[in-house]
Parts: sequence; C-alpha cells; structure tokens
Amino acid sequence: MMTFVNKARKLAREYGAAIAYIDEVDAVGMSRGGVMGGQAGGMGRMPFMGGGGALTRLLYEMDGIGEPTFWERIQAKIYKLLGKRPPKRNWHVLFMGSTNRPDVLDPALLRPGRFDQVIKVERPDRIGRKEIIKGYISKIKHDPAQINVDDIVADTPHATPAQIMSAVTKDSVRRALFEGRDYVIQEDIDQAIQEQMVGMANPIADMDPLQLRQVAYHEAGHAVVQHYVMPDQRISRVSIIRRSSGALGYVLSVDTDEIYAQPLRRIVGRIMVSLSGHIAVKIFMGEFWTGATGDYNRARTMLRLLAMHGFFGPPVSELFTDFKELRFDDERVERVWRQLEEQVERVLIEHGHEVEALVDELLSKKELTNRDVLSILGKNSLQLVQEEGQEVESVLAELGVNPKGIPLPRESSASKGAKTDSPAEEKAGD
Repeated sequence: MMTFVNKARKLAREYGAAIAYIDEVDAVGMSRGGVMGGQAGGMGRMPFMGGGGALTRLLYEMDGIGEPTFWERIQAKIYKLLGKRPPKRNWHVLFMGSTNRPDVLDPALLRPGRFDQVIKVERPDRIGRKEIIKGYISKIKHDPAQINVDDIVADTPHATPAQIMSAVTKDSVRRALFEGRDYVIQEDIDQAIQEQMVGMANPIADMDPLQLRQVAYHEAGHAVVQHYVMPDQRISRVSIIRRSSGALGYVLSVDTDEIYAQPLRRIVGRIMVSLSGHIAVKIFMGEFWTGATGDYNRARTMLRLLAMHGFFGPPVSELFTDFKELRFDDERVERVWRQLEEQVERVLIEHGHEVEALVDELLSKKELTNRDVLSILGKNSLQLVQEEGQEVESVLAELGVNPKGIPLPRESSASKGAKTDSPAEEKAGD
C-alpha cells in the first residue's frame, strides 16, 4: 500500500495530478468487525495480508496525503531562513475505488476526506444499451444484413454491460463456430441472450411424451395469460427445451418500455401470470402436476410486495419485521389469491383453443419466437393501438391506468373566503 501511494505521489508531482484508483476496494476495505454484510476472516486481520492491516495502512496514507513530505519540510525551512513564504503545493492525488459490494465496506473508509462521495452506477437504459451493443458488435465479424440492433436492445432490459459483452462477444461467437460459420447472425445473439437469462440448452432426447405435453401446457398457459393480462410486455420466446438452470421450459417476456415505477395492479397481473402455468395443467390435463414451485414462490414474493405497499390495508404491524419473514394467514390475502385463480381459469377457458394451438406448435418446434406466438394469439391491445397509429402516453395505460389520474376537486380562494365569512356575518347580525 505504501508503494502504491508513493507511486501516486510521484506521478502527481510529475504531471500535476494523479488518480489513485483501487478496483474491488472491498478486498482491502472490508469491515474490520465483520458486521457490514459479511464476515471478516482471521487472515484478513494480519498486517499486509489484506483486510484489517491493508485497510489501516490505506486510511493512514489517505489521511496523510495532504501532509508535507520530507523534501517539502526541508524546502519550507530553507524558505523560512531566506525570509520567504514557501510556494503552495502544485500537485494533487485523488483517491477513487470501485466495488460491487458497498455493504461490506468499513464505515471508516467512507468518512469525509476519504471515499466520501459515493456514485452508484446503474444499469444502462435503452439508449445506453443500444450504444453498448453497437460497440461490441463492431468488435466481432458479423453479417450486418442479419443483425437488428433494436431487437437486441428490446430483448435485454436491465442487462448489465458485462452481460451484454459476454453474450455478444463470447457466447454468440461460440454458437456461430458450432454452426460452421465464421460470422455472427441475429439468431446467435438471441440464443446467447437466452443463455444469459435461463442457462444453456440441455435438451432431453427421449422425454416421455406425456411429460413433455405437460410442460407444453404449462408454458402455453403462461404465454396466453401473459399476452392478455400484461400487454405492456412482449413475449420474446416460449420454449420446452430444458436449460442448464434446471427449467424444463420457460416463457421469456420483456418490457416494451423500461419500467422503473409501476401501479400495484401490474404486480397483480404478474401474480396471475405466475399462477397460470399450474392452473393450465389442471384445466387441460385434469390434475395438478409438479413443476410450479418457482412460480408459486414468485407469487408469494409479489404478495409480500403488495402488502408492503398497503394493498391489503391494515394491520401494518408486520411491516416492521423482516421482509422475508412476513406471514400471510390473513383471510384477505387468501381471498385475493382465490379470486386471481378464478380470473386465470376464466382467461384460459375463454382462450382454450389458443392454448391448444400453442401446445401443438410447441410439441412440433420445441421453441417459438415472438413472430410464432403472434401468429397464433394475434396482437394484444397495446400492439393493436400502436398499429392503428394512436398516440399512447404510457404503455401502462393499457393496464387500465389513467395517465391523468383522478381530478382533485378544489374550491377557489374567493368562494372559500365567502364560506368562512358567512357564519361570522350572521353572528354579527344576531
């Protein structure tokens, strides 16, 4: 650490300023008490072995960076003997660090004068992702006629730059080489994105036909309810090919617009989508099967989210407990769950022929693209509105959200004044 800081000082004196940058600063800046999100190992407290020793030295060097050096003190004495004021320091060192785990940093490291300014780097938005994707595509050999950057941007909401880089420059290239090509096409990138989200394809060669049909009904149920209940999302892919994550099938849906805040009814819609696969199997195969554990866990998580936002109203005492420890034995929660199940059943029965058509197509192709799904289900309400050329202020409007809200009735100050003066005048008259 001393060598690192001395080198920064030397460069600063040479160039006027220097940035002392520490990548993965949590490696040396982890909390010495082991109470800030992780445990500090015994080795971490030994001097010069990372953790406590390195952190103490780093804090010492940062605090002393503004102190005069040995040669600066000698220079100051010489100027004092000459009766002159020593010149001000004309070089500076700026300490910067980065980490993916700010929760484990020692509080002493974040005090004023040290790493006191924290800048959180968020995931890129749609515009940022487009530039990142274009940059990485330019680094690989590809067929421009078969690459649609806008489609890739639409399929990667909230993706990190690292995920985009891996999908475009590594996974897609690998797939192209396996296909006997020396250039990348759109399908390579699409499959690479899926690998990032749900794992690599790990198909079962001789899966029992009845079990495969059950998976098809499960995913078809998700897709149909997703299509009609969540029109602000686009179904990118429906698959019954097993993935390395363990999923026997999946429906990959993406937001048509970046969602940062949402009405609670949208969360309710997501719960319905989570319940729909299991319910579809019951309706079309006559009984429940396994395979819905993840779906029901997501539904419970979203019910907790609704409770945290006051959807069920009082009591609110449970909000002060840990989020994961919330218990839902309230009859209101059970009533909402059953109502959502009934709504899902109605949607699936009403569109039963579409469920069957999706199942047949899935059993035939094993994987369906957005174009394949739309050819069976048609366009949803949002897509029809956009096709007609109507202006839509927000995609959430298709969920029934009123963009203008409810107008709040307000009285003019004049009328309010007249109403308040009236009783006083009457009293004076009496």
